Amino acid sequence: MQRVVIRSIFGMCIAVTGCSSTQTGGAPAAGGATHTGGAPAAGGATSTGGATSANGGATHTGGATSANGGATSTGANGGATSNGGATSANGGATNTGGATSANGGATNTGGAASSSGGASNSSGDAGTPPDAIATWTDAPGACPAGMPKVVIQTASELASAARGEDAYANDAPATCYFLENGDYTQSGVLFYVLKGGEPGATRRLFVGESRQGVVIHGRGNVENGVSDVTIANMTFDLTGYSASGAFNTLNLSNGRNVTVDHVTFTGDCNTGLMGGHIETNGTTNVLVDSCLIEKFGHCGGGGHEDHGVYLASGSHITIRNSVVSGNSSRGIQMYTASGAYGTLDTIVVERSRITGNGHADYEDGVVINAAGTGTIENVTFSRDIFDHNYYSGIRFVGGVESGVLIDHSTFDSNGAGSTSASRSEINIDSAGGGAGTTTKALLFDVGNLLINDCYDATSLGFGIGVSFVHGAIPTGAAGNCVAAGQITGDPSFVNAAAGDYHARNAAASAYGAYAP
Repeated sequence: MQRVVIRSIFGMCIAVTGCSSTQTGGAPAAGGATHTGGAPAAGGATSTGGATSANGGATHTGGATSANGGATSTGANGGATSNGGATSANGGATNTGGATSANGGATNTGGAASSSGGASNSSGDAGTPPDAIATWTDAPGACPAGMPKVVIQTASELASAARGEDAYANDAPATCYFLENGDYTQSGVLFYVLKGGEPGATRRLFVGESRQGVVIHGRGNVENGVSDVTIANMTFDLTGYSASGAFNTLNLSNGRNVTVDHVTFTGDCNTGLMGGHIETNGTTNVLVDSCLIEKFGHCGGGGHEDHGVYLASGSHITIRNSVVSGNSSRGIQMYTASGAYGTLDTIVVERSRITGNGHADYEDGVVINAAGTGTIENVTFSRDIFDHNYYSGIRFVGGVESGVLIDHSTFDSNGAGSTSASRSEINIDSAGGGAGTTTKALLFDVGNLLINDCYDATSLGFGIGVSFVHGAIPTGAAGNCVAAGQITGDPSFVNAAAGDYHARNAAASAYGAYAP
């Protein structure tokens, strides 16, 4: 075991476009290359939501249901019963370390620099370059100047350092653990973080030498009450991983100020059960930035509760500039189990691509499943791309969501995998769903339906505002939540198959993710 304490510079790159080479699709770009988007995945499996935390989170066995997924449901393809609950958010003081947040969320250290930290609920078009969507540059990792650097070379060293045990027991909270390139393999929870940074001061950092070179074959957990932690510049790979019972790749418990930056979460589409690559359980101030989140769960069948990201409870959570692709069931599941897991508040998904998720009906790019006391409030989607998700781009279940804004985003061919008559770009599961939801300047290239049915959504504050639509616009009762005056035509995307959703049709230029 080599233990080295030195001083260094924090040498990561900000997410940009136009660097040395461009990559579209699954694996992350190497050595300074720009990663753009992610190709949709094919497959076929069922699923609905649910997850267990790895050693220290809430256990879930439910989610938005499916007609063929096996989860216990309480409504038309809606919520499922649960057998556990995440504790509500608590923990340390607001964070610092690295580039501080302009909007009071989690700060970003260890990867692409962040301008708004955690989850700021905004309209999304204030000073954000529209071309910077699901695009990032990877660069060698390094520790911040003036911070102790401890070199990690083996799985056993990483396990001890994460726990703050053995040779690492007396390390200062503000320590940077630098993982050298290599495979870190251990069954169970290898990366079990039991100690955080200085509350309200400098974080504890875990930084990889390179994103592709540091590969963790095992799971991670940030324990209850542990706060002020950044995980950056590495890969978690579940390919071939074997474990019994439900689990997540990285479980975030009820601490505060956690950043996951320039991290790849991948698998073989045959590993992962009733969980997600990332799950939050009462976590406050979370930033997921420039991440690839793909291939979690059993895509060939039986994976109806296996998701890319599982938001069970928490607040001020941002997913930024990331690709969520090819996961067994939903790309992002927001499901509070009617309050058994808690609530969700102030969630932002911005400049991200949600593509090719799901392998059966009721498996979507995103599901917002809010019922009972499990409210889901103040959710913003801004400059996102939702394409080729199996059943829908965004689906609403439950009806106790509020303050949802879908702003300047692009929808293409969602529902393309399904043969259901109700597959659609935006989907309301049943009467009562979609409450308190508005849209702004969306762009639709409709695969089957723009929306399956409005039900009573108009009376609950739901409405699809004036958008650019290529495809049929619903009429009558089924379309009474769609505003009159929709702009129609073919957006003529530059290269949708490669993930380039810039519209060449000038009439569409003011709509969608790439609008000025």
